[in-house]
Amino acid sequence: MCCPSSIPLEASDIIAIVGVIVNAILAIWIVKTLQNNLTNKRYLKDHLIQEIKDLRSEYKKFLNELYQGKLRPKQILPWFKLMNIKTQDVMEIINQKYGLDKDILKNYQVELRNMVTEQEEFNDNFKANKCFPLKESSLKHLLQFQQNNNSKFNQLIIEINDKN
Repeated sequence: MCCPSSIPLEASDIIAIVGVIVNAILAIWIVKTLQNNLTNKRYLKDHLIQEIKDLRSEYKKFLNELYQGKLRPKQILPWFKLMNIKTQDVMEIINQKYGLDKDILKNYQVELRNMVTEQEEFNDNFKANKCFPLKESSLKHLLQFQQNNNSKFNQLIIEINDKN
């Protein structure tokens, strides 16, 4: 059997091989770092988008219970306060991370609260704290509000998703 003769490596060959290895290691490190960074950013976006979806869901649930006459006036006010706190917390983070207007949902919150608490049915039943059915006019007004404003949640989700 014949043994292949060994070819001596020149210094330039060794430098080239080391250069390739170093470049490969750097490329792997950069890709992993960028991938982790992008994953973290995506995770935060997904989390905040889920928070917005949860807020929208809680408002929907509230409105459905209101439409069905299942709510008492004295449980409505604390619910609005809790929702204001939740919304402000989420919107503060969104403002800090993505520079979006933290008051995007403010009008939704204020208008809905005013609309509900200024209803004749709400005020007539506040002292006795009884569940109250909505009159047809109040129901129409709330449905119109929901139709006009529900897109604010989707708009916010799109704006979060579009940010780098």
